[in-house]
Amino acid sequence: MSRAKNSAPRTVLTNDELARAALALIDEEGVEAFSFRKLSAVTSVPTMTIANRFGSKDALMKAALGEMLAENKIEPVTGETWQQSLRRVAHANRSMALAHPKAFMLFVMTPQFESPSLEFTRSVFATHESDTLPAHMPEYFLSLMHSFLTGFQLQEMYVNEHYSGNVPVADGESGDHQRMARMIAGLYDEDAFNRNLEIIIAGFAACFDLPS
Repeated sequence: MSRAKNSAPRTVLTNDELARAALALIDEEGVEAFSFRKLSAVTSVPTMTIANRFGSKDALMKAALGEMLAENKIEPVTGETWQQSLRRVAHANRSMALAHPKAFMLFVMTPQFESPSLEFTRSVFATHESDTLPAHMPEYFLSLMHSFLTGFQLQEMYVNEHYSGNVPVADGESGDHQRMARMIAGLYDEDAFNRNLEIIIAGFAACFDLPS
């Protein structure tokens, strides 16, 4: 008795490859739409295999976040001033958000004290440590910059996705309303980011008498 034809062999992917595939899928469809089943469909890895490897959807999304953060390694630079350090870290985070506008929500949703955000936070903290600064300054930098960067980047991504420079105006809205809507949408671009960043740096210098 002849045996039935074998089905096509299953694709064998490492956990890292699955995490990168998950990141690509989240980039395309967003965090809320992500599922084991959809990842299985694009990778040909059985749903149960994915579930058994990662244990939970949350664990897989954190693995995807780890892949995204690995693209954005932050390390100390010898001879860099604290101002240069803040600018470099801020622009690196903005670049990550712009490269992964939907997957960036993984970074927003994961507390800084949980892996893999914790490891990333440690690297940022080390970048801001310096013998020329008071010992508590890296903590202040981290707290304020995380709040600013997250808020700005979410607004910038929303504007980029929904408006692309052209704010829709509903019927019956006044000219003042239209101008205000366009003005607000225009507050979230590279020029605005740089301006706000310099205000923060100047504020730190003034409040804590930091070296220039």
